[in-house]
Amino acid sequence: MKTEERRAVGHRIRIVRERNGWRRDELARRLGVHAGSIARWETGGAMPHGYTVQRIAELGGTTAEWVRTGHGRAAAPREAEAGDTPFPSPDAISRFLGAIAPPGGEKLRKLDALDGLRRMLTARSTLPDWWYQLKEAVERGKL
Repeated sequence: MKTEERRAVGHRIRIVRERNGWRRDELARRLGVHAGSIARWETGGAMPHGYTVQRIAELGGTTAEWVRTGHGRAAAPREAEAGDTPFPSPDAISRFLGAIAPPGGEKLRKLDALDGLRRMLTARSTLPDWWYQLKEAVERGKL
């Protein structure tokens, strides 16, 4: 399997984990593996066995096909809990990043701002898909 395919699978494993509010060590405990294995899978350094992919999908409320290929039913976002506050909208974050500099400018400052937002969002145990889209837009100079 190519590195980019392993990274894509790892990205989807991370999505499943974050949408369920699990830290790496928590998912590792549920699967009966070492937390370092989760880290290697998520970074594309290794691939989990097929039965482990199936177990991740079952635990995360998605399908093994989606974890492996990205096709089919994606991981469902976790249910809101008491005390949850709404996240800022992607449009609000885009406007904020646009106020830092015009598209393509001050890329490092924009990425730093997104990284701060990532830390805040993951502290609440979730990272929405739009965050990845905004990061990619900044990296490509489109935002």
